[in-house]
Amino acid sequence: MLLTTSCPTWVEIVFVIWIVFAIGVTLLLFNCRKKKMAIVYRSLLYEKTKQRIDDYYTNLDRNQLTPWGLFNTGKMPKIKNYYGGTIKYSGSELVFSGTSAHVFWEGFIEPFLEHGITEVLERVADEALAKQLDPEPCINEAAGMLDGIITRAYNRMAEIDQRLRRKGCPESARRRDVSEKIGEMSNYLQRHKEAVSEITALRYQYFLNMESRQNKNLWIAIIALGTSIMSALIALVALFKK
Repeated sequence: MLLTTSCPTWVEIVFVIWIVFAIGVTLLLFNCRKKKMAIVYRSLLYEKTKQRIDDYYTNLDRNQLTPWGLFNTGKMPKIKNYYGGTIKYSGSELVFSGTSAHVFWEGFIEPFLEHGITEVLERVADEALAKQLDPEPCINEAAGMLDGIITRAYNRMAEIDQRLRRKGCPESARRRDVSEKIGEMSNYLQRHKEAVSEITALRYQYFLNMESRQNKNLWIAIIALGTSIMSALIALVALFKK
């Protein structure tokens, strides 16, 4: 047929099939490009990320927000701000206004939220890489949950503020509009998410390149070995036919 008239037909057919297979695999390995698929499901890190974010908010509410609700009772515990300073008010005749309201609303909760956003996104990115997962959907998923936490925290603050400004009659105090606060922190979240995604994408691409290179080398070795074996088989068949 194609190689030598001394070879059986079945040997030549097998050899041709092997060559076609080897060429096909080689073209696939060197020319194919990974296509991004739409993520329509929860990532493998979803449950762990959700639990981490839920725990984070629970601690934030318990330690930083709820104590403020005791302001008018004279039993408000000491609260640590993000930088280690102590916030303490005492006396049942205190009124939640002026300085105390300014401390509550201007810069108290923001550092805690920013730290939580940074820690969660970076840990999710590291865990995705450690598990060899595409980090982008994991990071986007975490950012979506964090966005909900931002809204929840500021609405909780508005609830506490409303109750304190009208002691015993919270419905008579107008609820503070926190949409601007939510928007500013959501913008911080978006910026940080983009920064983490960009850095992590470079690390993930490096991992993919290394994995692809290793796979190519493995397949090249397999194809070379298979071709050598087939060539040796044909040569032996031809030799014994003489």
